[in-house]
This record gives sequence, C-alpha cells and structure tokens, in this order.
Amino acid sequence: MHKMAHYEVDRRKQMLIDRLGDEELFFGTLDTFRPRELVEVQVILWNYVIDYSSSVGKNYNRRNLTSRMEPTANYQYRVGCHERIDYCRGNICLNTHPNCAGNKLKGQIAVLREILMELRQQQ
Repeated sequence: MHKMAHYEVDRRKQMLIDRLGDEELFFGTLDTFRPRELVEVQVILWNYVIDYSSSVGKNYNRRNLTSRMEPTANYQYRVGCHERIDYCRGNICLNTHPNCAGNKLKGQIAVLREILMELRQQQ
C-alpha cells in the first residue's frame, strides 16, 4: 500500500473518533469509508469502547457490547439475505455482498458510538 494512502486512512479514522460527539459529522464521515475499511473502524471502536469503559469503572467486554447489537439472524431476515449465517458473521460477505456487509458494520459501529456517548455522560 502506498504510504500516503495509508496515512490518509489513519487520518480519516482519527477524524471519525474526533467526531464521535457530533452525530451528523460522525455519520457523514463514516459514509466515506468503503466496506473493507469499516472492518478496521469497527475493530478500533471495539477496542476504544472496552478501554474507555474500564477507565470509567464499567469494564465492558465483547459480550456486553454484542448484547446491544442486532443479532445476525435478525439482520439477515430484515434485509432478505439467504446466505449462510457464518458468512455474515465472518465478514465473508465483504467479497460477495460488500454493500450489505458495510450496512451491517455501520449498524454495529452506530451501537458502539451510542455506548461511548453513554459512557462519556457517566464520567
């Protein structure tokens, strides 16, 4: 990967984090990411939520976070998907149905943002 492209992606991710408090700016920025990039954004926010929660005494883990997200089977039913559930869970659909996978990731990222906003209010 070209260094400038890598730098640009990192800058955009930081911009997204900087905009967590402004819902419109956050989602406007989130819409600029391609589905594959959303996987990286999701991982960053997972880690950020877990780290931040421990700093405010909540100590969230993946189970706490996923319990707030739409179950994969429900998502697939809602969007009319007939792929195997493990394709959706394992991000295999990024190759075959990138827009659908991207929308699922955006939904999960929205939940992570919501949790972060709640944690910030409790601080």
